[in-house]
Amino acid sequence: MPSTRYGISPWLEAVSATKRREFPAFRGVIDHPVVVVGGGMSGAMAAYACAAAGMKVMLLEADRVALGGSGRATGLFSGEATDSYRELEARAGRRAARALFDAMQEAPRELAATVKRIGIRADLDLKTSFRFIPPGHADKLLKREVASREDAGLKAAWIAPAVIAKQAAISSAGGMRLPEAGFADPVKLTLGFLSAAMKKGVKVYEKSPVRKITFTRKTATAYLESGAITTTNLIICIGEPTDLFKPLKRHLRHEDRYAVLTEPLSAAVRAELGQRASLFLDTDTPPHQLWFTADHRALFTGGDQKRPGDRLRDKTLVQRTGQLMYELSRLYPAISGAAPAYGWDVPLAHTIDGVPYAGSHRNFPFQLFAFGTSHDPARAFLASRIILRSIQGRPEKGDEHFSFARNL
Repeated sequence: MPSTRYGISPWLEAVSATKRREFPAFRGVIDHPVVVVGGGMSGAMAAYACAAAGMKVMLLEADRVALGGSGRATGLFSGEATDSYRELEARAGRRAARALFDAMQEAPRELAATVKRIGIRADLDLKTSFRFIPPGHADKLLKREVASREDAGLKAAWIAPAVIAKQAAISSAGGMRLPEAGFADPVKLTLGFLSAAMKKGVKVYEKSPVRKITFTRKTATAYLESGAITTTNLIICIGEPTDLFKPLKRHLRHEDRYAVLTEPLSAAVRAELGQRASLFLDTDTPPHQLWFTADHRALFTGGDQKRPGDRLRDKTLVQRTGQLMYELSRLYPAISGAAPAYGWDVPLAHTIDGVPYAGSHRNFPFQLFAFGTSHDPARAFLASRIILRSIQGRPEKGDEHFSFARNL
């Protein structure tokens, strides 16, 4: 039996290091109209969006493109602004909560349409999704959530236990139909958007970390080891605030999510797993996500917890992925005893309310941020569009609700 590959995502391992294109480090002192910092999903999408709109764009990556958090992402994406509409409405008000959910529900479809139009081959698959209640848990809270969404005019529907059983062969106390969601290979997606951006004239630099940022009343300047770039549009897509943005760290909490991917499941096992045609989430805290890939593997994620120290990371990874496999086998006894082909962790930066930040901050002029996307492709795509509209001076209704101002 093949041993588990720990600590690396299957998407990264599938892209041979020798076949990856390398980019030079930035050197020099220049002015440039648009500078994107970060070569993950959000950065590649933002660079493409701005370049496609006719802007002159440069992208800086501290290490290698698609190698950081995006390379370790699960690839799963949803149309949910956050798990609980009720809590978001209580916190932000109905107008803001409705705008946030409307925007996020459109994002997966818009992402899929853009990927198809550009011709990116990232195994993107869009399906219905469900949140189900594990057996023995009360259904009151989820039924209230359905009622709150319906009252706000959002698409929501209660799903009977029998329907969940048919869809996923899972015993449950019922569930809720969610907006469309799905999967895309995060590495192929990032490299695809980057390639499309380069065809639009984007210049890419690797091994080019930004060490310091200063700004005047007219421009911002990013200082690197071997140069400096002055711009009026500095787009920060680095996953989470670093020491360059210490005041913003309070807006996010840092955790790791864990993921396992099984070997291809046999026909006999698949026969016991229901239709396998949806993304399934449960109501546990933190929740789990379950997806069956096109090559008949189970992708199971969850176990979010405070990020362990470096010395405990490897031990924690084995423990948490082992726990995930146990929890998966409780859902599907037919999988019991199987070892994962891959087990890895995903670095996350969660916002206070679970909704990503996209746009400006009053204390950082000429800088635009994409934080709290959870390495979710749909969230990254939406953030890139909000940032583009901000630069163009043509924000859409609801864009302001994704800004830092909602929590100030």
